[in-house]
Amino acid sequence: MSKTQDLLKKINYIEADIEIQKQILFSIPTEQRAEMEKTVTLIAAKRAEIETLRQQIKEIDPEEFERILIFEKAISEFKLLATTRQFTSITGKNIDESCQLALKDEAAIECLIKACDSLGNWTIITLEGEVRHFPQAAVTEKPAETPVH
Repeated sequence: MSKTQDLLKKINYIEADIEIQKQILFSIPTEQRAEMEKTVTLIAAKRAEIETLRQQIKEIDPEEFERILIFEKAISEFKLLATTRQFTSITGKNIDESCQLALKDEAAIECLIKACDSLGNWTIITLEGEVRHFPQAAVTEKPAETPVH
């Protein structure tokens, strides 16, 4: 398991580096085409490195790889929803902190992310990687007062 965790950490570092390279790319003046091409090539190489690491995870820990795919799908679905819904509050689970959505007619649901839209409806990603929706009438809590980042 620690080998898988090491590979995931490495992927996270490379993803962070890609984000930095994207910022660099956007800051390069358009007339510096060679510099832009060099940065794009570097980003492509880093993406290929991530894919190689993902394949290593798939080989050494197929179950963890499947979990990763489930969560990636949920996050993509959540991001797509964020383009069509105006979320006014988003809260995520942190290490050593819980994230729950308090419901009226059933027990609170543990979640990785919970978001409330401008109409008071909630969307969550469960610990299993499922995206679920709840109307305002089914939820007992109010959204956090923190601004959405």
